[in-house]
Parts: sequence; C-alpha cells; structure tokens
Amino acid sequence: MSVFDESPDPPVVARPAAGVVVCWGRGLALVEEVADTWGVADARTGRYAKGVWFELRPTV
Repeated sequence: MSVFDESPDPPVVARPAAGVVVCWGRGLALVEEVADTWGVADARTGRYAKGVWFELRPTV
C-alpha cells in the first residue's frame, strides 16, 4: 500500500510520551508496528512530493 502527500518534509515516526494526548503523527508509528517493511519514495512529479509505502505479510 502507498500513501502520498504534498509535503516535501521527510516523514517522522512520532512517539508521544506516555499520558500525552495528540491528534496527529501516530500513523507511521502504527505502520512501523504492523508492517513487515516500509519506506519512503520520492514522488516529485505533479502534485505529490513523497509517498510512504508498506507491505504486510499474508497470514494463514
């Protein structure tokens, strides 16, 4: 799966301190926990600046 956005800034895996409530930045932490592999692709064509991709291993 791939997700693209318009920001040229590199993605950051956010890890808020315990007890801190935030409404943003947890997506990559979730991806990191469940994905077998993930990365960032430069997509500087058209509207988007980068894409984050990940792969999940099928379960039997």
